[in-house]
Amino acid sequence: MSDNQPTLAEFEAWDADAEADAIGEVAQRSHVRHIIKNGEYWALTPDGNTYKLPIDLSVDDFKRLSDADSDAESIDGIISIITAFAGKEQAKKLAAQPVTVVAYLLQDYAAILAKIQGADLGK
Repeated sequence: MSDNQPTLAEFEAWDADAEADAIGEVAQRSHVRHIIKNGEYWALTPDGNTYKLPIDLSVDDFKRLSDADSDAESIDGIISIITAFAGKEQAKKLAAQPVTVVAYLLQDYAAILAKIQGADLGK
């Protein structure tokens, strides 16, 4: 967090364009890259850590992610899967990430699983 407190002029000048730019900057800093290798989803977070997740997700794990009522439940689900699949140390590292990074990883992972399901069904 920055100690650089905004001025009243900055608040008065704040508009939809300024907000869109600021959100874009935060999103860029939170961007997670991925590859699929040896049947596993590998994510690279902005701080250089890598996390692996299964492509062949169990039905229970899939339900845990898709039935989550909140972002917190989704994040708990992804951390639980990483703990089971990659170990406690990886889960501990992920839990220390900014929530925007973990949310992006979760969103990206879910999108990849959806693409794979579509490909498996011939779509």
